[in-house]
Amino acid sequence: MTYEIIFPLRGNIVEVQLSGKLTFEMFRDLHAELYFGGQWRTGMNLLAIIEADADPLGIDAHALRTSFREEIERLAEIRGPEFKVAWVVENPTYEPLLQQWKSMPFIVGRYDIEVFRDREQGRAWLEEFSALWPEFELNPGNRSA
Repeated sequence: MTYEIIFPLRGNIVEVQLSGKLTFEMFRDLHAELYFGGQWRTGMNLLAIIEADADPLGIDAHALRTSFREEIERLAEIRGPEFKVAWVVENPTYEPLLQQWKSMPFIVGRYDIEVFRDREQGRAWLEEFSALWPEFELNPGNRSA
């Protein structure tokens, strides 16, 4: 599998680690598990890490404008109006793809995205919006792969 989802025991930052070949189909499966697997709560934010060995070259501008656009619209309500994503790209070669995604007209204003090259910087940005509400306390065994 090319992703791992790590839900927090407390707080609202969910971490997703992406490796291997990244495709729209993989993201669709990830979204099904992430948002509809029972642990996601509206108000959570996402720390998405594209690891150095990941290969996002299967995702092109056409896929971003079509399939991914439909996916964004489908997930808007469950994500909530204040949804934020810190994308961390460990291989700087792939940063332009994320910057292109961030500037897509159907993304601008839908939710906040920032792109980082360091995990801790991405997490620090999300912690500015952190919540430690009791409804974000989850049961142990919160890892999913």
